[in-house]
Amino acid sequence: MAETVSQNDSIVYVWDFSVSDTSIREIGNMLTNDFETELINSGLYTVLERRRYNRVLAHRDQENKITDIQKLPATSMDSLKAIKAGVVIFGEVKDDINSGQYEVTVTFQNLNEVILRKGSILIGRGLIADNQTRKDSMKELVNILHAKELLAAKKELFDLVSQTLSTYMVRVKDVQKEFKDIARFALNDQRYFEELGKKIFAYNDIFNELHNNGAKYLADFTTQWGAPRGQELEAIISGIMDDIHKTHILKLDKVRIAISEYRTSSANKSEKKNMKNEIMNSVNETTDDLKRQIDILDLKLITFLTHLRLEMSR
Repeated sequence: MAETVSQNDSIVYVWDFSVSDTSIREIGNMLTNDFETELINSGLYTVLERRRYNRVLAHRDQENKITDIQKLPATSMDSLKAIKAGVVIFGEVKDDINSGQYEVTVTFQNLNEVILRKGSILIGRGLIADNQTRKDSMKELVNILHAKELLAAKKELFDLVSQTLSTYMVRVKDVQKEFKDIARFALNDQRYFEELGKKIFAYNDIFNELHNNGAKYLADFTTQWGAPRGQELEAIISGIMDDIHKTHILKLDKVRIAISEYRTSSANKSEKKNMKNEIMNSVNETTDDLKRQIDILDLKLITFLTHLRLEMSR
């Protein structure tokens, strides 16, 4: 995964959000708690527990005024240093009466007064009392504040998934083409038989990578890209495992074994002719069916990757 924050700025303290009017103090408290929870859930920081340090920092009587490191009293600054906080997160909740919305602005500031991040979000007046709306809004705000890191993590997973699936498609196409084109020659020529083996072994390498790590790829991908995109990836991986590998590739591996048995068989000419016909019929039927499944999956994969590229470019 991409590095999200520098080590010095990874320990944070969330100051109680300030409010534009004391009448919305309770809303400010709820939004502070919701933002802190979403920040913890993100796993990006070590979040110091506010309830534990509120009295130490003694900011309850000044919280409506403090929105910046410069406004902190010296005793609070000393306390923040003592508990090893690298960053203080300030929030402001403004009630915009004319627009009928609350504006929540959050600022990440280190103890040297440098603003590291700043972002805001609007919440409709009629929705602010809804618990899930507040949580969703604070989660979105955390994402807004970390847009660059989230995009980098998305791209990293895109590159991994794209490369793995694209490699798989190249190798499964190689297997299909080689069996279609040279299986008949492999019946009597060792070089062609060995070439079939090389294609199968190369295919097995990438298949085993998907088989062994597919569940982790899917879980990581869904975390970064969301459930709908994760479901699309799951459908593609299932198509590889079920519609292609189990249904067709395993048949071709049996065909390769049958070719090997044909090559070493001591059967008479008539029996070997029947063996050859059975092998070639199986090759033609399986490779034709496999080609159709490859074409279906190829279109799904191209569409999937195209959508992801467009999403990253927005």
